[in-house]
This record gives sequence, structure tokens and C-alpha cells, in this order.
Amino acid sequence: MTVANPALAAILDRADDTETDPADLLTEIVAGGVVIPVDDTESVVFIHGQDGQPWLPAFVDAATCARDVPHAQPYLCDAARLVDIAGRTGVRTMTVASATQCATVPLALVAKAATSGG
Repeated sequence: MTVANPALAAILDRADDTETDPADLLTEIVAGGVVIPVDDTESVVFIHGQDGQPWLPAFVDAATCARDVPHAQPYLCDAARLVDIAGRTGVRTMTVASATQCATVPLALVAKAATSGG
């Protein structure tokens, strides 16, 4: 299956031991979007985060989404839609997963990056 956001996957799946630069992560989320899970009514599926609050799960491709949230359908989502979801639901945190790694991203930073052009 084709990766929906190969640049984001490459950042998350780096083989070296360098930490992921949050600015690079945000740039690629804004540039290429992410895949989010939706149910059969096309409502976003949330998970419970480490803080006990709802988090938005996001993925670099549909295959990873299907692996981690098998009861949902993958939906390609751009940064504007992520900001809209955050505004409508109040969810504040997104977790972005590739085949082997994940990162936690505050949706407020996605909104700021989207409005500043990345």
C-alpha cells in the first residue's frame, strides 16, 4: 500500500538515533496531511491518551491505521481539517504513527504551523 505521507514516514522511521525535530514533523503534517480513523458514520475515532484525555490517532498511511484501529476506515486529512476537528471536539493532542514509530503532537502547534505556512 502506498504511504499517504512518505516524508512524514521518513522522519518518524529514521534509522539513526537522532531525535525527531518537532519543526520537521509539523512541516510534513501541514504539507502532506495524515490518515485518521473514522467509523462507518464518518465520525472521527479517538483514543485515550496517556493523560486520560481523548487523543486523535493519526497515521502516515492507511495500512498503519488499519493495523492500529482495525474497526475504523482510513481517511486522508489535511491540516485545515485537523484544526477543524480540534475546534469542534476540543481534542488537544494527536499521536502520529508510522509502521515502527510514533510521536505526540499538540494540535495547537498544527494550527499555528498551518496558519504560518508550515
